[in-house]
Amino acid sequence: MIISLTQYKGGVGKTTSAICLATLLSNQAKTLLIDSDPNRSATLWARKGLLPFDVCSDSEAPKRLMSGQYQHTVIDTPARPAADDIRAIAQGADLLILPTTPDPLSLSALVQIATELPQGTNYCCLVTLSPPAPQTDGADAIAALKRHGLPVFNRSIRRYKAYIKAAEAGVVVNKVPSGGVAWRDWEEVWKEMGHGKVG
Repeated sequence: MIISLTQYKGGVGKTTSAICLATLLSNQAKTLLIDSDPNRSATLWARKGLLPFDVCSDSEAPKRLMSGQYQHTVIDTPARPAADDIRAIAQGADLLILPTTPDPLSLSALVQIATELPQGTNYCCLVTLSPPAPQTDGADAIAALKRHGLPVFNRSIRRYKAYIKAAEAGVVVNKVPSGGVAWRDWEEVWKEMGHGKVG
């Protein structure tokens, strides 16, 4: 499976989502995360070699993929791509995930992307960085996207300090103290993707 993540707007948790999705896929089979973002955030996260999947730059990717050892690929695309790039990204993925924070500007950017996708694109919106309960920003954003007729995961990804700790330690979020609560969101997303619970 090839999963790509993209958004016009930066700061929507794209790299964090790519790391978590690659972790989930790596429980099934050998997985490669291609870090195409010039910020190289995924590469920095992986610098200690403690993640359960491989990370490489887009220039290294062809040789890695030609080796035939990877069954799954996750692509962390550059931030703020052009409309033509969005279409190319969509055509090259089995599943395109559009992360968005629950704020109006991010949601508007996501709706714009959705209108520019090629017909038949298999995509799903993912609300990220939502405040934990009792605030309802995540649920409100999901409801708004559904009103626009856009496919969206029913579970939002809540904002926790555990993600910062995980990035600093170079590990997956469920490997840091209090990270298990954050990981539950990803387990629910994984189930929505048609899979069972993972550790």
